[in-house]
Amino acid sequence: MEYLRSYLSHAGFVPSVALVLIFVALLRAVRNSMWRIALLSLPGTIAHELAHFVVGLLLLAKPRGFSIWPRAQGDTWRLGSVSFGNVGLLNGAFVALAPLLLLPIAWLCIVHGLLPLWNDSQWGWWLLAGYLTATALFAALPSFQDIKLGGRSLLLYAALGGFLWWAYAHA
Repeated sequence: MEYLRSYLSHAGFVPSVALVLIFVALLRAVRNSMWRIALLSLPGTIAHELAHFVVGLLLLAKPRGFSIWPRAQGDTWRLGSVSFGNVGLLNGAFVALAPLLLLPIAWLCIVHGLLPLWNDSQWGWWLLAGYLTATALFAALPSFQDIKLGGRSLLLYAALGGFLWWAYAHA
């Protein structure tokens, strides 16, 4: 708690968080135009797909294709994708949830990027870092397609977690 309190008292913390939230709100506001959101969220899309790719590579899911080119998918659009050759019960949940790793990265961008830029009055770089942090935050949630990919694995780990919780509570 003391860790968080030290940042809350930092002069640039609240403006930096506000900047990131404003950029996230702007990204959400332009979702009605697929090309606008594809262009403005491109750094986050790259980070999102790279998270899948790297975790898939580390967990032997055999990444085969990588795309950041938007394309229509039924009534919606897909901003990017990674295809895999070996997503199974053991690695599927981790590959599917890989974009959640962008949450701590966004936090690190705030405290180690935005705050020093604020301190040094580097306003242009501060705005750019705020935008990039917002795109990472915007892209941190797994998509429906991601959840579908790791669905069986997610159910396995949820059942295992539930059983372990039950066993601990009744021990």
